[in-house]
Amino acid sequence: MDTSVQYMGRTIKSPIIAGSCGKTAIVDNVKKLEDAGVGAVILKSLFEEQVTQEISSNVLSAQNTGEFFEAYNYIAEHTKHNQLNNYLELIRKSKECVDVPIIASINCVSASEWLQFAQSIQQAGADGIELNMFIMPSNINVSTEDVDQVYENTLQILKRAVPSLPISLKISSYSASLAKLCQKLSWMGISALSIFNRFIEHDIDIDTQTVKPINILSDEKELYNTIRWTAILSKLINCPLTAGGGVHKPEDPIKLILAGANTVQVVSALYEQDFSFITKANEFLKNWMEKNSYNRLSDFKGRLSIDKNSTVSAFYRVQYMKYYAGIE
Repeated sequence: MDTSVQYMGRTIKSPIIAGSCGKTAIVDNVKKLEDAGVGAVILKSLFEEQVTQEISSNVLSAQNTGEFFEAYNYIAEHTKHNQLNNYLELIRKSKECVDVPIIASINCVSASEWLQFAQSIQQAGADGIELNMFIMPSNINVSTEDVDQVYENTLQILKRAVPSLPISLKISSYSASLAKLCQKLSWMGISALSIFNRFIEHDIDIDTQTVKPINILSDEKELYNTIRWTAILSKLINCPLTAGGGVHKPEDPIKLILAGANTVQVVSALYEQDFSFITKANEFLKNWMEKNSYNRLSDFKGRLSIDKNSTVSAFYRVQYMKYYAGIE
């Protein structure tokens, strides 16, 4: 069975990709993921806020020790330099020990100047960049068009910085016109569109009256929303689609490929089941293909997407009318 597929300009042996997470911040883990049969590895994201927060922390520390605040620019540049150099070293060492594509990940909320760092990412040997973006639609003074423009501006800056490096854009489902936005972004020359990035959710502790993070890992039920949007978007966009969110079982990648995904990202399952999940999912995929007489992924990819599914309305219907009809 041929499970190879094109991803970010490369032919990879499996459609199952290790998504950006703490597991992919360690070179030894990158090697283990390759041994397990992963198609590509997306390194842990370098967060824009991570850099700026450490800058602020270092400046505060300097103030507390009596250093002059005029040293801010030096401290900021030194902090940024260290963060970025560490990330470049992760790229270089990962490329030295594996043959699978190594994708850098930038998690940002603006078109900031440090995106020029993308040139250094390319020089370090990365096979591509995943631009992980999310803008919370909570500012009543910012229109949907303004938010969409931030995506476009950031992409344009990144593409100007590294015109020959493949770029994947990872976005959230928070958009007033998600399908339209995805289609527009897909025509901007990106190599892949990835759905969806996941957020840290929060709860309130009523005893301490504080906010605390919960649900760091995804839930299996999140897969259903990913399936819906994969089926809807896969034939609307002008680039390959990478789907992820709620992938916990070996059969889940098959579901997303049937819905139209080109590749599938896995994160939470790597924590819950270790890297053996990759091996199990690949074996399950090959056995299922043989059972159904499929020789390659293209034989069934998108078989249940919106343009081929006879029950297409199922993906568009979001209410419970059918199930609640007649219930008083």
